[in-house]
Amino acid sequence: MASRNIVNLFVAIAVVGLWCAVMLTPVDWPLSAYQNENAVFPLGPVSADVQPGQTFTAREPFDVVAAPVRVGGPFDSVATLSTRVRVAGPQGPSVAVSAPVTAVSTERAYQMVVFRFPETIPAREGYFVEFDIPRGTRWPVYLAAIGGNKDPDGQLYMRGAPTPEGQDLVYQLLRRQSISERLPTWWRANQGSVVAGVGLVVLLHMVSFAAIHGLPPRVRRRLPSAFVLGLAPPALLAAAQFALFLLVL
Repeated sequence: MASRNIVNLFVAIAVVGLWCAVMLTPVDWPLSAYQNENAVFPLGPVSADVQPGQTFTAREPFDVVAAPVRVGGPFDSVATLSTRVRVAGPQGPSVAVSAPVTAVSTERAYQMVVFRFPETIPAREGYFVEFDIPRGTRWPVYLAAIGGNKDPDGQLYMRGAPTPEGQDLVYQLLRRQSISERLPTWWRANQGSVVAGVGLVVLLHMVSFAAIHGLPPRVRRRLPSAFVLGLAPPALLAAAQFALFLLVL
């Protein structure tokens, strides 16, 4: 009996730990669409003298900007970049500066580079993000741009001047939050989806309990309690799905 209680305790701790990991692990949630790299054209080479930027609207607070970057030169050549967010265009006041990030020349056409800001930037219209490339960078650096006015709220700039209308920088806004922090935003945006998700979790638990209780009594007596064991499969499934989500994201 004592050994079964110990097993129950370990299973309960594992289940709680899995759910805590799923609910409390911060993730970079995309807030804007990302254009297919096959449809873009290289922008540059950009430099301290040929500085690119993009006006945009942030409909949600954000703290991450991601953009595809290509570094010329041999494989493993590196270049350091950072981003700066301004208000009201390229000459406006700066509101946030990201930490410098190293981009590396790889076999892929572009490397997705993530620029993190030390504080969350509030939602508003009229932002401008510019990319800073230190003077004296050894290798040419290219960003990705796209035509067709894919970002109606934005406009690509080079050297502080707008490029031909309809061209946009390829970038993505993200917000680093856990699922528990993200839930209020999901609830405001689509209550039906949140209710459906919670209902699916409840259904998984009910199916798990039913499956455990359906085992022969002699088998159940050798297992941890049906209540504790019934919690494990949904928690394992949720943890596996969250891990796959992290890999894809």
